[in-house]
Amino acid sequence: MTDADLNRIESALGLKLPAFYRRFMLDYPQWLVEKQPDWSDVERGELANDPERVIHFNQYVRGFEPGEFFDDRPWPPDYFVIGSEEEQNWYFLDLAGGSEAVLLFHHEQGEVRREAKSLAEFPAALTARWEDVERDS
Repeated sequence: MTDADLNRIESALGLKLPAFYRRFMLDYPQWLVEKQPDWSDVERGELANDPERVIHFNQYVRGFEPGEFFDDRPWPPDYFVIGSEEEQNWYFLDLAGGSEAVLLFHHEQGEVRREAKSLAEFPAALTARWEDVERDS
C-alpha cells in the first residue's frame, strides 16, 4: 500500500489509522505471499494489502444489525478489520485499546481472542496457522 491508499482508508471509514499499522502496510511482508498455501489469498484475505478490501471488510461488519457479532450491540467502531477468513472470521485491531495486538473474532465461537501480540508478529502467527491446517487435513 501507499500513503495515498492509507489516506483513502482513513477517509472512507472516518478514522485515524495507528502509526504502527501505517508503517507495517508501507513495508508489507512480501515473503508472506510466497509462503501462503494454494488455498489462501493473504493479500485479499487474512492480511489485506488492498485498500478496497480493507474498506469493504470494515463497511461489511459495520453494516450488520446489533447482535450479529456481539450480543446486543453492533460491531464496535474502534475495531478496525485488517483481514478476514472467507468473510466469516475477522482479524482486527482495537484502536481504542492502545495495543498493537491482532485480535480475531471467530464466528462459530462468537468470541474474540488474541492471535498475535503485535502486527509485526502476525505474519508468523498466520504461517503457523496455515501449517496447522495443512498438517490436520
